[in-house]
Amino acid sequence: MLALSSCATLSKKIQPHHKAFALVKTIVEIKIYECKKDLKSQLEKCSYKSLGKRAAIGSGTFFSYKGKIAFLTAGHVCLGPAFELWSSLPAGSKLISEIYLESYTGHKIKGKISYVNMKYDMCVVEAKHPSVKRIPKISVSNPSLHSSHYSVAAPASIFDVGMVPILQGLYVGDSKVFSFYTMPAAPGASGGAIYNSSNAIVGLVQRTHSLFPHISLSIKHKDLKDTLERYLEIKRQDIDSIIE
Repeated sequence: MLALSSCATLSKKIQPHHKAFALVKTIVEIKIYECKKDLKSQLEKCSYKSLGKRAAIGSGTFFSYKGKIAFLTAGHVCLGPAFELWSSLPAGSKLISEIYLESYTGHKIKGKISYVNMKYDMCVVEAKHPSVKRIPKISVSNPSLHSSHYSVAAPASIFDVGMVPILQGLYVGDSKVFSFYTMPAAPGASGGAIYNSSNAIVGLVQRTHSLFPHISLSIKHKDLKDTLERYLEIKRQDIDSIIE
């Protein structure tokens, strides 16, 4: 007797944390501290000079880590054009930022930069969601090689209230400071969270390749947890805001 069985299997249906998503709009002003000697008095006069305001748009999500709830995105989204200039700015320079979150649920939320890690391009924004209770958590375990993951992000700012792209792909390993995922990305997706099949955050969309935008580069999971530990340490020290 020949026994037959179906080859079809039911894939696990994800329940993405799309309601915790928000589009990030940042307005940044850089003020450099300049000192010039007055030709008449020969006294040095110092003042701040504005380099003007610039805007940036990206993605992000509300998240929970060890009981702390805040908003997570990429560092270059929080700092905009100042991200590339920061290390070369004169000592004493100031950065004035305004961060506005347009949530999936239609809420307009004003945030405040709490912590930016320049090395790992990560930013934590102090903000509270007025309605969403199902806040995603940071994964306690590393992503599994060649396992399925998904991102909630707005590449090319493709987003509206009640609509945000959910993009799936595989975790394919690490190279230098980044983890690689085979999911599409484009400007505007930066800061969008990357989740495992258990709907826990393992990384962030931070980069893609200009010639092959079907790859998302992310902070490594271990580095993400380490920078969040640093963020919690800063909060325990009652430091209001820091870029390091």
